[in-house]
Amino acid sequence: MKNITLTLLTAILISCTDNQNTQLIAPENPNYLFQATYSQDFTMGNPELVVTFQNLLKNCQEKKLDNLSSYFTDDVVWSLPDGNRIEGKDSVVYYLTDFWSSSATVTDYSSAVHFCVKTKEGEEWVLIWDSQTINDVGIRYQEAIAFEGSKIRFMNTFIKPRK
Repeated sequence: MKNITLTLLTAILISCTDNQNTQLIAPENPNYLFQATYSQDFTMGNPELVVTFQNLLKNCQEKKLDNLSSYFTDDVVWSLPDGNRIEGKDSVVYYLTDFWSSSATVTDYSSAVHFCVKTKEGEEWVLIWDSQTINDVGIRYQEAIAFEGSKIRFMNTFIKPRK
């Protein structure tokens, strides 16, 4: 009886150890039901681009607005939640400076997800899902930020009220 128990325990231990070292690998050519028009082949991108965006966000929240232009390409485009677009570095910097230098105050900032992906074409996107309260209005937002080198060339923002 002791030999059977010892054999079973050894088999369970080996089984558990083998499972811990197993990695899940996505199939190379998944059979998606819908084909993406832009790209569906992503790998993890440069995490330093996440830090770049976090620095921009932190500078805005702390009203450190002097160097905002250093984050953007000259032809940056920002697609706002209401459907409007801001085009050009000067216009984006003006918009951010005008908003954040006013009485905008952030509380309850929470970062749910920040990560960078890279397309097979080499484009890198930072994707974020955050929430915060600005001037007593709670929001959740998602942004997709495309980089050109170390500079932001496109931002797309979606916002909804936080309940």
